[in-house]
Amino acid sequence: MQKEVTKHGEKIESLKSDFKKLEHEHMVRFSGLHEKQAEIIAQLYDKLYEVNKRRDLLTLKLQCREIKESYERTYKTYEPWEYIHGVHTLTEDEENLVNELKKAVTDLSDFYGRNKLYLSEKCCDLMNRVTQLSSFISSNYSNLALKDENGNYRVNPKVPETWNASIEAIHTLLPILDSEFKGIIGIECKA
Repeated sequence: MQKEVTKHGEKIESLKSDFKKLEHEHMVRFSGLHEKQAEIIAQLYDKLYEVNKRRDLLTLKLQCREIKESYERTYKTYEPWEYIHGVHTLTEDEENLVNELKKAVTDLSDFYGRNKLYLSEKCCDLMNRVTQLSSFISSNYSNLALKDENGNYRVNPKVPETWNASIEAIHTLLPILDSEFKGIIGIECKA
């Protein structure tokens, strides 16, 4: 009986040793995965910041354009040959802002697409929505710049409505995405 107890004791010690080894391997893998997630989220956050900055600059540019055009219409501060009714091409500055936003969105989308494996399902859903909305905003800016002499859009009126709703949606999604990023890397969010 003593031999059996000793034999089982040795077996238990062997199993404990195996479990300790597996636990250590699991911790090493989990630690490496967590570090990789934190690294990817940091890079993703940086790219997302760049998209947000460029999108906000473009939005500000449109608002300034609308204020200027409203002033010009009201006070007729332009010479008739300077203002072509119904045809508002983008300024070089606006074209540059649109192209910079498109490039930043493409960069974000590409990086996200290659690394979404490390993100939660909710985070992926939020990222998809933010990148799609940002892409929509950059691709439709030129439509928002086409107006007639009365300041009415010469495109489907749903385009500006959708554009503004997209901007509002992004600003609603960003804090949720921020919380999701923090949750993945283990930063507690205070409610």
